[in-house]
Amino acid sequence: MRLRVTILVKLLLALVLPVVALFTLFAFVAYQVSRHDLDEELGRRLEAIAASAASQLRGKYLAGLGPGDEGEPTYQGYVGKLEAFATATGAQLYVFDKEFNSRADTAKGVAIGTHYYRAELDRAELARVFERGVTATSVTFEGTDGVTYKAGYAPMRAQAEADSEIVLAIGAQAPASYFARLADLRDRLFLWGGGLAAVSVLAAVIATLLITRNIRRLAAAAERIGAGELREPVKVRSRDELGVLAETMDRMRIQLAERDARMQQMLAGIAHEVRNPLAGMTLFAGILQDELPVDDERRSHVDRIRKELGYLERVVNEFLEFARRPRPEIGPLEVGPLLTEVAELASTDEIAIAVTPAPFETLRADRAQLRRALINLARNAVQAATAAGNTGKDAVRISARETADGIELSVWNRGKEISPETSGKLFEPFYTTREKGTGLGLAFVREIAMDHGGRVDLASAGGETTFTIVLPA
Repeated sequence: MRLRVTILVKLLLALVLPVVALFTLFAFVAYQVSRHDLDEELGRRLEAIAASAASQLRGKYLAGLGPGDEGEPTYQGYVGKLEAFATATGAQLYVFDKEFNSRADTAKGVAIGTHYYRAELDRAELARVFERGVTATSVTFEGTDGVTYKAGYAPMRAQAEADSEIVLAIGAQAPASYFARLADLRDRLFLWGGGLAAVSVLAAVIATLLITRNIRRLAAAAERIGAGELREPVKVRSRDELGVLAETMDRMRIQLAERDARMQQMLAGIAHEVRNPLAGMTLFAGILQDELPVDDERRSHVDRIRKELGYLERVVNEFLEFARRPRPEIGPLEVGPLLTEVAELASTDEIAIAVTPAPFETLRADRAQLRRALINLARNAVQAATAAGNTGKDAVRISARETADGIELSVWNRGKEISPETSGKLFEPFYTTREKGTGLGLAFVREIAMDHGGRVDLASAGGETTFTIVLPA
């Protein structure tokens, strides 16, 4: 109950005392912008320091040094140059290889070969430094002394030439001193905002005590609807906005109940009309395969039949779980092979479906669901063309194209036109114009298109009909 009151109070705060919301937004934006700008400024400064130091040094000499070479004049000379840069800029400078092992460091006591575990955390940024030769910065981090630091990295090449191999990286690390000022600003903003919010919340709670009863009733009704209890109506008697919300929720409850009833009817029809004969076909296909010799070429056809029967069985199971319709698994798929496969599966002895080559190779969709939708449209087109007496290679055609709206996958056929009165009902579940049709095919096509963020268009005139699945580009 406390959570419900808190949500209501927050809503009233936005309406009654907008100053609180505006102040909070201003404080948040001011703090984030200040932090972002100061962080970027420090990062650019450290990158510039690292790049400037790298331009004065040659990496091949340091790359050739190993543990115990700290007394070598070459090493001492490089450390001296780094210390001069460190003194001038106030940053700690250190050089390391691709394994994040030290080659030189201005910090005292850091020997050659010391592993930089902190730099290893910036593996992604340093990959760009070593591979692309660009500068990069780390995120801010807290050092062992409790101070917040930031580091900038630059590539160090073997020679002075710009195209010379990158052998090492140089880091410039400095404390992010601006955090102290930001912390003080944040504390003050919290203090002022907290005081203003406390006064405003108190006033809002007092002003909204009279309407909390209906809010609680609506919340309880929403929980019942979410739990699937759709018989009890939403009982809120009010003529204000809460009453309108209650009426809307009750209409939603009725619509959900009707949808559940249709769902049960659909699932029962699928189980009765499809699953039983499908099981028989699967059984006899297996018997037929067992009776054929191993070297009989017809076994391949039986294998294809059993494969398609297995696919149909999976489809039926998915239909039976329509109430928990899964979201499509979007991924790249090749358009040409998909259209060819659909044409082969939907073609008959009288009609061979023609495939227009697509002007693009791939699109992003759930292959299984999109394949199911196209097969359904193609088989409907074949049946329509056959019923109209149109056969041959120019009766049904599948094509794909790219438009300003997105990707269009079209199934065209020559056949009887679909009247406007019929076209408005075709996509409704259980509506069919065929004697033995279930009326689910086009409904599933529409559901699949909508789950992909698209739609299905229908155009029928002049003895030609085209169903088009439009998917986002």
